[in-house]
Amino acid sequence: MHETDDLFRELHSLCGGGYNFGFHLRYSRPVLVRSTYEDVWSLHYSKRKFILADPTMIWSLLHTGATRWSEIDIPDPLGVLCEAAGYGYRFGVTCSTGPIESRSLGSCARRDREFTDAEIAAILDVVTRIHARVERLPGLKSHQQEVLQLLEAGLTYEQICAELDLSRTAVVNRLKGARKVLGAATNAEAIRIAIERGHLTSTSLTGVAKGLPFG
Repeated sequence: MHETDDLFRELHSLCGGGYNFGFHLRYSRPVLVRSTYEDVWSLHYSKRKFILADPTMIWSLLHTGATRWSEIDIPDPLGVLCEAAGYGYRFGVTCSTGPIESRSLGSCARRDREFTDAEIAAILDVVTRIHARVERLPGLKSHQQEVLQLLEAGLTYEQICAELDLSRTAVVNRLKGARKVLGAATNAEAIRIAIERGHLTSTSLTGVAKGLPFG
């Protein structure tokens, strides 16, 4: 996971105003989601269902490569890009890589100016490397996922034991195994990583808003 974190730090350094990417989108869910957009925009985007007609999403499903938002010649009936500008994301670049059955896609944004050709090439290179790296990330076993999902939903250890008819030791061991697979130091970190990788369904509004990539 450390190599992936290094790549995301590199991506962050290239994106002046933030980014949101979903990696290996399969059956409408990405294996990994990472967003640094402000929550107020993420929640607004989710509430308005912008993903259904976002021209950046449509472009990334029809093409691979990278393009500036200003160069996307696709109708924007919901005014997604105008709304994004109103939240400070005036300039952006959308990237897409991989086969359609397991595509990685998303956008980076800036508040001050367009991305240069060199910056776009560098961003696409990092996204492509993350795409390759994420494909090799280990997954949770079903019993580990089950316990983490209940913990994310707010159940206590005692409630999880009762729900799954397990001893406390068994629950602790499953959580320990999940943390090891995810490279997490705490249960909270394990839950965050599992949501990012698409292993869990977030029951929080912010988490749900970040469940799919958006422009």
